[in-house]
Amino acid sequence: MEGMTIDFPVEHDDLEPPKKSRVIPMAVGLFILVLLVLVITEWAVDSSEGTSKVFSPSVELTDSEGIAYDFDLLQGTPAVINFFASWCTPCRKEMSEIEEISKTWGDSVVFIGINSQETNIDEAKKLVDETGVTYTILYGGDGNLLEEVGAVGMPFTLFINPDASIAGRYLTALSRNELNQYLEKHFG
Repeated sequence: MEGMTIDFPVEHDDLEPPKKSRVIPMAVGLFILVLLVLVITEWAVDSSEGTSKVFSPSVELTDSEGIAYDFDLLQGTPAVINFFASWCTPCRKEMSEIEEISKTWGDSVVFIGINSQETNIDEAKKLVDETGVTYTILYGGDGNLLEEVGAVGMPFTLFINPDASIAGRYLTALSRNELNQYLEKHFG
């Protein structure tokens, strides 16, 4: 055993990057995440900003019978306009919430659901049947209409004043309590 040597592994400090080089990307990533949360929260909580100050759709929207809806009929009456799609999971729950709140507010506020960005209109009609909504549902909304009203996703809800000006925009599924609070805020 004489002359035999044992080699021990040598620690290489140069294999692990210095901790300082990881801090900067993590800080930038955290900053972007916080900024994104703030932007989404601003839209989700209450936003009256958007590309349009008045709700006046440039596309024709029809009911389930194919009859074009005349938005001039809304003049003088506040309205809640909710954009939904069959593929939007949060939209399903929100439609039921809107149905419940419409039973309370339906005499003084018009409730309208607009199916938007749908790939299969039959799926949208099936969703309406499944959720049991009785408020007005319109079809034909495309991405352009969402862009016109300042939507960046769905579900998206507008509160429209009697003069057709937009009182509030909400990007999130609203609960029954939130809907009631916003109805009180805008029309109460």
